[in-house]
Amino acid sequence: MPSKSSTRIAEPLLGGPVGIHLGAAGRRFRSAQASALAAVLGVTTFLALALQGPCLSSGYEQPSASARMCAGPLSTAFIGDTNPDVLGRAHGGAAALAPLEARLVDLFQLFTNDVSLFMVVVLLLNTAGIAALGAGLLVLARFRGWLVAVYVSPLILFTLGSTLDPIALALAVWAMVIFFGSPPLRPRGWLAGVLLGIATFINPLALLVLLAMTVTGPNPARGLKPRNPRMMLAAATVTSAVLLVVDLSAIDRIIHWYSDAVDGGSFASILLMAELGDVSVWAPLWIIVSAGVVLAVTVSLYMVRRTGLDPAVAACLLIGGCLLLAPGLMPWDSLWLLPFIALSVRRWWVLIVWTLAEAVFAVAVQLGDVSGFEVDEGLDSTFVALFTLLRLLALVLVVIMAGENLYRRGIRGRMAASAPPRREEIDDPGDALEHRAAGRKEEHESGHDSQRTGRLD
Repeated sequence: MPSKSSTRIAEPLLGGPVGIHLGAAGRRFRSAQASALAAVLGVTTFLALALQGPCLSSGYEQPSASARMCAGPLSTAFIGDTNPDVLGRAHGGAAALAPLEARLVDLFQLFTNDVSLFMVVVLLLNTAGIAALGAGLLVLARFRGWLVAVYVSPLILFTLGSTLDPIALALAVWAMVIFFGSPPLRPRGWLAGVLLGIATFINPLALLVLLAMTVTGPNPARGLKPRNPRMMLAAATVTSAVLLVVDLSAIDRIIHWYSDAVDGGSFASILLMAELGDVSVWAPLWIIVSAGVVLAVTVSLYMVRRTGLDPAVAACLLIGGCLLLAPGLMPWDSLWLLPFIALSVRRWWVLIVWTLAEAVFAVAVQLGDVSGFEVDEGLDSTFVALFTLLRLLALVLVVIMAGENLYRRGIRGRMAASAPPRREEIDDPGDALEHRAAGRKEEHESGHDSQRTGRLD
């Protein structure tokens, strides 16, 4: 019997071993791909603006604004209103806004009472935030094709006129770019801390991005140089302290969030829609549980840090674990997962399932709010709970797939760290050929141009 398998014999006819033809794309191809992705992002942003267009003609002030996807925390707080009184929804209003969002509302109320003019400014700010987010992702991802999952996401459509989270997320993404110093930028730990400190006062989920970068900085994935997070932590602390002194209402808002934390999209909201318990019971319980999940994920990341941690994967696991059991999970909270999912999950079908689940929930929660004004016209709470549950299951799938990425990276890290087998340990010439092919494939997977580009894989 031949000592070589038929596939080994046929390798020269099939073009050689696996990975022999793999290589980095040329600059022209990468530039064309980046231009195409920017065009797709522009189309998505234009559709998001077109969705808000009919709302600008007094649509935000109508009682049934939710039926036309016009209602959002900023517009509701600007007109002095609160969320509809439906099961599973927080009261909202001006007291529930983030500190920087509340200051923006107060600033414009000094000049005008026209909510449409205010929302035009909000849309322009968020459009700039989405553009900055797209540019930061191109730097982090090095022109990966599956970024289309971000650029066609319905979350951009449904959150552009809701909150200032697109700006905060853009600050967080660029903080990651600046901290690890992806070319042509030089690493600036203090600037990354300042950006994350500002983003925290728009959405506290920025603290999880800060935590992910703190854990992964000393032990990053291959292709990234280790970074000391002390300067970043110090800058973030100083920035937060300054903002706390300037805006003393932040503490009061934290207390309000704690007492009115249960909102749509969470397991706690499903329990409220089933009329099991009340907010005073479920809000502190789910806050403690989600904090415990964040602590468990952080400890797990610290334990496997020696194999090299991808900051995007770490951020995806921390944010996903927190949101999975958080008392509230609205679409603008899911927006924080969007860039890190695209950088962490490599299976298209997972991204499609998650995207569809988010789109269905975004529509369902708005139609569910209509029942607070017109009982016969709104979506029944049973269907809202069903769509919420399906969305949470999709989020579980995403977290599992991100964890699988971390597991695979850990295996590759150990293989790269181990010494190559000695020549006398390779008995079969076919095994030697397989070893060389595996080496070439491993070099490509780790990014043979990583020393030149410093990309995040």
